[in-house]
This record gives sequence, C-alpha cells and structure tokens, in this order.
Amino acid sequence: MIQDIMAAMEVGTSGAVKLWMNWMGLIFIAALLFVRKHKAARWALLTMVATIICVSVIWFQTQNIHLFGIAHLLFWAPLALYLWNVVLSKTDNKEHKLFYVWAVLLFATIIISLIFDVRDIYLVMTGGR
Repeated sequence: MIQDIMAAMEVGTSGAVKLWMNWMGLIFIAALLFVRKHKAARWALLTMVATIICVSVIWFQTQNIHLFGIAHLLFWAPLALYLWNVVLSKTDNKEHKLFYVWAVLLFATIIISLIFDVRDIYLVMTGGR
C-alpha cells in the first residue's frame, strides 16, 4: 500500500509539493532530537504515526491523495494548538533555544500545510480534483 501511495504522489504532485513534503517529513522526524526531554516532541512523533495510519485508511477508501489533508486536520490542528498554548506562548521554553526554533518551524509548517489542505479538500468536494 505504501508503494501505491508513493506512486500516486509521484504522479499527482508537482516538484514544489514534493519538496514541501520532504520538508514536512524532516521537521517531524527532527522531533527525535528532543523526544527525551520535551513532551511536545513526543506528541509530534505520535501525531506523525497517527497521520500515517489515517492517510493509509484514506488512501484505501478513496484512492485520492488530495484528501490526505483530512488526516492533517484531525491530528495536526490539535498539535498546532498544543504547540501554541504549551510551548510557543511560554517564555521559559526559550532557554532551550534549539528546541524552541524547532517548535516554531514545526508550528509554521503545520499552519502552512493546513491552509493548503483545506484548499485541496474544498477542491475535491467541489469537483475541482
């Protein structure tokens, strides 16, 4: 199934989207650097696993890569709220500079991705994809 998803993404996405997807994977995998000391990193990894499972279910049901944003909305929106409320709004987290930079990058990546995900879902629902 993973090969089918990867093949569909290869055909159905542009070079820029592929580059963005690599960035998303990298920023989520970077949570491994902080998983021992920071709960937010553990939540990010758990969210990544849950998203992969949900994307697999969406693919199995629809065969439409443009609906993968549903998984992002389900798991990434709560993670973004958590990051904002627990990590980014707290000044004491700035003492762990590398972790804080990662959290900001993860938050920004999620927000940008969710904007495109909502657009893709809308296009699918209105027959544009």
